[in-house]
Amino acid sequence: MKENNTGFIGGQKDILDEKKSAFTKYKEIFPGKVSFFYFLKYELIITLFTSFPGAAGFVLRKIFFKKLFGKTGKGVVFGRNMTIRHPKKISIGDNVVFDDNSVIDAKGKGNKGIVIGNNVLIGRNSVISCKGGDIQIDDYSNIGPDNIIISESSITIGKYVFTSGKLYMIAGGNHSIDRKDIPIWKQPSTSKGGIIIEDDVWVGASSTILDGVKIGTGAVIGAATLVHKRIKPYTVSLGVPAQLVKKR
Repeated sequence: MKENNTGFIGGQKDILDEKKSAFTKYKEIFPGKVSFFYFLKYELIITLFTSFPGAAGFVLRKIFFKKLFGKTGKGVVFGRNMTIRHPKKISIGDNVVFDDNSVIDAKGKGNKGIVIGNNVLIGRNSVISCKGGDIQIDDYSNIGPDNIIISESSITIGKYVFTSGKLYMIAGGNHSIDRKDIPIWKQPSTSKGGIIIEDDVWVGASSTILDGVKIGTGAVIGAATLVHKRIKPYTVSLGVPAQLVKKR
């Protein structure tokens, strides 16, 4: 189990740091470490176009949002009321669709951020969030509505993966509890190596995938399943915790 003592930008410890001004905290949480010119551009684009209604809003976001990201492919659709943090560390492929109210957040110190491949759908109200870690979503994958995907280490999602609603996935984020003289939240977070989901995987609604898990190619995870260990390729697993039901 690997300890992470570095923390991450925008975490609770940073937000509560009394030595930092409110403006500094805002920059660290939202646009990231950027020039003053980029900061103004970020503020203007987000303020004017994030909630703009109708087809005109889709067109305006398509034109202006791409100016924020590290890379933006062709045919990207940005829904209304998106939350976009540290966009310079976000790479987006072709024909990606972000539904309304989705969150894409690449914050962290020294991390690579978020890479989204081609023909990916990010569902309504879903949160794709780095807390110092990295997230990669490969081509033709579908992240369902109300998914929460958080990385303090690394999450890799392969091709043709689709998740149903209300999935919870977290890589890292476990606090050490070895000491009793300081609060748990001040102790180092630990990681079991991140999460890997290989190609052609289906994850059912309301499932939870924990740090250190690898889900093999072609696997199916039933609804409301707690995945805490490796899932073999071309198997169907179900339950709390996950148990092998059958082979495909």
